[in-house]
This record gives sequence, structure tokens and C-alpha cells, in this order.
Amino acid sequence: MVLAFLVSFPLGSIFVRLPHDKPNIAHAFSLAVSTFFLWPLLGMGRGLLHLLFSCGVTYLIVVFNRSPNMPWMVFFFVMAHILYNHARRTFIGLDGAGDITFAQSMMVQKLSLFAWNDLDETQLATRLQHVPSPLPFLGYCFFFPSVLAGPSVDYATYDSLILGTIYDISPPGVSPAQAKANKRRVPYGRKRVAYLHLLLGLGFMGAYALYGAKADYHRILEPTWWTWGKAARFGFVNFAGLIARTKYYGAWSLTEGACILTGIGFNGYDPETGRTLWNRARNVNIVAIETAESFKVLFDSWNCRTNVWLRDCVYKRLTKKGKKPGTKESMATFVTSAIWHGVEPGYYLAFISAGLLTSLGRQFRHYVRPYFLPPASAPTSAPNALPKYPYPNLRKRVYDVIGWIMVQINLNNVAASFVLLDLKDCFRAWARMYFYSHVLIIISTAFFHFGGRRALRKGLEARGISTTKRSIPKDVPSVQVSPPSPPREEMDPKDLHWIRHALDSPSQDGGEGMGPDGGFVEELMSGAETPRNETPRGGTPVRVSKEE
Repeated sequence: MVLAFLVSFPLGSIFVRLPHDKPNIAHAFSLAVSTFFLWPLLGMGRGLLHLLFSCGVTYLIVVFNRSPNMPWMVFFFVMAHILYNHARRTFIGLDGAGDITFAQSMMVQKLSLFAWNDLDETQLATRLQHVPSPLPFLGYCFFFPSVLAGPSVDYATYDSLILGTIYDISPPGVSPAQAKANKRRVPYGRKRVAYLHLLLGLGFMGAYALYGAKADYHRILEPTWWTWGKAARFGFVNFAGLIARTKYYGAWSLTEGACILTGIGFNGYDPETGRTLWNRARNVNIVAIETAESFKVLFDSWNCRTNVWLRDCVYKRLTKKGKKPGTKESMATFVTSAIWHGVEPGYYLAFISAGLLTSLGRQFRHYVRPYFLPPASAPTSAPNALPKYPYPNLRKRVYDVIGWIMVQINLNNVAASFVLLDLKDCFRAWARMYFYSHVLIIISTAFFHFGGRRALRKGLEARGISTTKRSIPKDVPSVQVSPPSPPREEMDPKDLHWIRHALDSPSQDGGEGMGPDGGFVEELMSGAETPRNETPRGGTPVRVSKEE
């Protein structure tokens, strides 16, 4: 599979040069390359038939059923098909050549997006005006850089790449006429960003190859575990979590780099700096994950395209117009995410545990974090302040560091079940780690539920800080100091600063983030921890909304 990722880079350089006026060549190219990856290279001919079956049935449903229920029929079909293969893998015990679910999980996203993409303004901009013929449809489904491990994109984005219209966005300060007069087809920066992803991917894959066996969570289950000191055991759990993530970092960096080489990663220009952005196909923000000070930031930065798919195809779909999503919508999203991953109990344990931690993090942010922020009357500058926080910030920095430590140690504990999967192995491993994450969850939940939330709220109100409509000063945003992209003749090939800017810029996909459980656990806990009406002694009712 890694070989397929690497081969996608030179093939991506060929793909971007295919003529736009003959789109069938590009469609056939993708289909042929993906067929080679799955069949001769990986020996998954039967798995290829499963993918073709999903695509064929979906296409027939879309073509011959134009009722409002058509998208739901596609969605339930593709989910039932992958559930069937998950069950076969788990209960029959298929070998590597028989397990197609890793590629099918990406196909599920593509097919459901293809059938249903007209919910809000963002999706209306990318909805299908007509059903494409079979070859373009298969070219989209089997787009070779993303066929094995993603990321998934909608059909309109793929079609704009094939036709070359994805590059029609005008740079800042350039009129459409001037942009059209520029005959260069692909904006600058594509190769540099793509090959930087290649280097990152190879680095993470190398780290996993060197330490993957040594830092395997299964070592927790060995008898030698008890011969280690407590500090060594604690250190191993956190090192194992980091190494487990490098496998995903490596795969996603390689696939994103290959996507960028084809041009599909182009996302316009930064409105302030004018730099080209190549993050349309971003699936992971590694820096944000490893420096996350809250679980919301962490999960919004992990498997980003899957989060967008869950949000657009499940969470929003089930929410009635004019209504706010509730427990049923969140529960459906949770079930969809779990089925999409597999039927192993470890996935469900990981999602529920992470959802509880995310909800508690929200409570801490709402009721504890304001104590560490400077008052609104504090000066906005200080002689020894950090650049990002130009006000007295020592307490805030301490809070952030503690938050980062708590996120990392709990993530690495919970992730054990995501890797071990077997129910007995998950509980044995957590028991050997003294269930420290779950003990923290129980203690924190009890604290907020039995008077802690009320006491913290009173303290904030005594300081003049409202817990309904907060007057807390927002963090001052980072100042972008990197210059605009220089002309080609002035570019220094050794300068990576502007490439880093492209990597760090946010994706075009806006909207609320989705937690690992689709918000189900958070929805349940918010009802217990944050009631709609609560009357302080001698005061008027204080209303606290779910959003806060």
C-alpha cells in the first residue's frame, strides 16, 4: 500500500498534464491506475468487485429513482454493504487480501456525497446539475490518489479538476480578465507543497517502521508489563499513542501530497498574503493535534474529511428545518460513525470515552477557563507578553499547558481500545493503566454535577463575568508576518516559509466541528450538567444554552 502511495506521485505529475478538452482520458487513467493498485499490486480482485458493486448499484439508484427518498436509499445501501464486509472481516477472519473495508470506507463517503449534496448554501454550490455518464462517475469513484485511504471529495470538485475550472479563482488584486489572459494552467506552489507532504509522510512511515513493534499497545497485555516501574509504564502508554498516530500521519500525508500533485488540492489564494492554498483535500492537521489544548480542537483536526461527511450527510440531514439538532440526530451520527469504522467493541469504547472527555472539556472551558483569563479592563499590551497574547498571560499559559498535558495523556489512554479492539483486551489494558482516564471522567463529572458548576458560576458572576453572554476577552489572533508569494524569478528554492503557510492555512470547509461520537455523549451530558434554567439563591433565573 505504501508503494501505491509513492507511485501516485509521479502518476499525479502525469495526470495534471492530461488535456482538459479530452476528459475521458483522465477518467480512464484514474480507473486504470486504481484497478492496478487493487488487483495486481494488492491482490484484492474480489475486493475490487465489491467496490464496483457499490458503485453500480448507487449509479442505478440515482439514474432510475428521482424521488426524494433516493439519497436515503443510496446511503442505507452503502452503509449496509460496508457493515456486511466489516462483519465478514471480524467474524470470519479475512486475511489482508480479502479485506476491502479500508478502501470501501472512502467509497461510502464518495457515493453518499454523489447522491446527496443539496442541503445548504455550501452544498448547493457543489450539487450535481445532471447525472454524469458511467465513465466520469467511475473516474470520480476510483480517483487514484485517494482510492485507498482518502481523502474524499465531492463530484463537483473532481469535475472542476478534470475540466481545469478549479484554477479559475483570481488571485487578490488581479481582475478576472487578467487572470484569464495568464495562460499558465496550474498556479505556482503545487510541487513544493506536494513534495513537502511526501517528505513528511516518509518520515512518519519511517518512525512507525522503527518503533511500531516496540511501542505496540499489545505489549501492555504481556506478563513483563508488571516488571516495569510505574513511570516507565506511564511513559510507554503515551509513547505508544504517539507512534500509533504516525501510521495515520504518514498515510494521510502521502495521499494528500499525491492529491496536490494532481491539482485537486488547490483552494484559491490567501486574501491577505496572496499565496496559493493547497489544502482543499486536507485530512489531518498534525500540528493542531499534537499541540491541542482541548479535545474539540483535537478531533476537529483528525480525519477532517470524514468529519465533514458525517456533519453534512447525517447530522445536518436529520435536523428539521428551523430546529436545532437534538439527541436523536446526535445518536444517529454516532451510530453511523461506529458502523463506518467497524463492528469491533474497541471502536465504540474509544468513541464513548472520547465523547465524555470532549464534553468535560467544554465544561472546563465554560466554567474554569475564565478564572485564568485577564479581566476585560486589563491592558492589551505588556512589556513581557508573548506575541500571540499581548496581555498579562502567565496564568493563561499555565492553564493552556495543563490542558495540553491532559489532552495528550487521556488521548493516549483512550486510543488503546481503538488499536486493541477486542473487548477483553481493551478492559485488561485499561485495568493495567488503572483506568486513569475514566477515573478522571467520573471525578470531574461528579464535581460538576454535585455543586461544582453552581459554585464556579457564582464565582464568575461575582467577578462580573456572565455565564450566558460572556464578556471574556477573546484571544488575540496570530499576526501573519510571512510576505506574499514572490514572483517566480525571485523565489528562493530553499525558502520553505511560504510553503508552511499553505500547510497551516485552514481548509475551505467551515461550520461546526464534529466530535468522535457525533456529539451524542456531549448532548446527553449537557442536559445533566447545564440545565436550561437554574435559579441562584435570591436571584433571577440564569439561562445557559447548549451552545455555550
